[in-house]
Amino acid sequence: MAMKTAAAVYRGLSHQVRGVPCQDEAKALHTGDWAVAAVCDGAGSCPRSEVAARALCGWAVRWLPQRFDELYALEDRELARRVLEAGLERLDATGLDRQEAYCTLLCAVRHRDGRLLVLHIGDGYVFSAGEALSLPENGRYANETYFFSGPCAEEHLRVLRRRETGPTTLLLTSDGCGDALYDAAAGRPAAAVKRLCEGFARCTEEEAAEALEHNLREVFSRVSEDDLSLALLRCD
Repeated sequence: MAMKTAAAVYRGLSHQVRGVPCQDEAKALHTGDWAVAAVCDGAGSCPRSEVAARALCGWAVRWLPQRFDELYALEDRELARRVLEAGLERLDATGLDRQEAYCTLLCAVRHRDGRLLVLHIGDGYVFSAGEALSLPENGRYANETYFFSGPCAEEHLRVLRRRETGPTTLLLTSDGCGDALYDAAAGRPAAAVKRLCEGFARCTEEEAAEALEHNLREVFSRVSEDDLSLALLRCD
């Protein structure tokens, strides 16, 4: 089975103007057995949340595939508990208090045998070419969301699993460009999601990474001043 992945991030214009680091992180990688992609968005209210986003995203793309079989066999709540326990240990290692390490997490792992596991807490989107697999979850107000190290995280870490029988392309995005990729009125991904997924099927990983960077810089930055991140995985 052929697998490929690509990811890109772009520091939003509002952060560039204020001299604030990019608080988004995106990573994607694969081996012969699985492909994984992850996106983390650090909370703007936490001055060093970019440290947490980098740490959690890097941890997710390595730890989750290593524990895939074990996790996939668990009930959803126990799976969420195990993931939170291990991920919080990684965040604690950054030296940040948990209230300073607020960030979202979106992660998808696709095994070569067809098993797919998606984990999501907070805002952002997980798309296939024709379906929104996971949507943002906001708090009491539209500009609030839930974070991996926040209170009640176990209640809000969502788990999706299913078995794919054919080629799979998934697109993960933070809220920065996610809102432009979801047609809320129709309740489905915007046409650009299909174009990105189909384009990824035809190009190399290097070409895809360059295309993602170009789109973030030249297209999505025109509709959002927030940090921007995209990650793709494909299994044929």
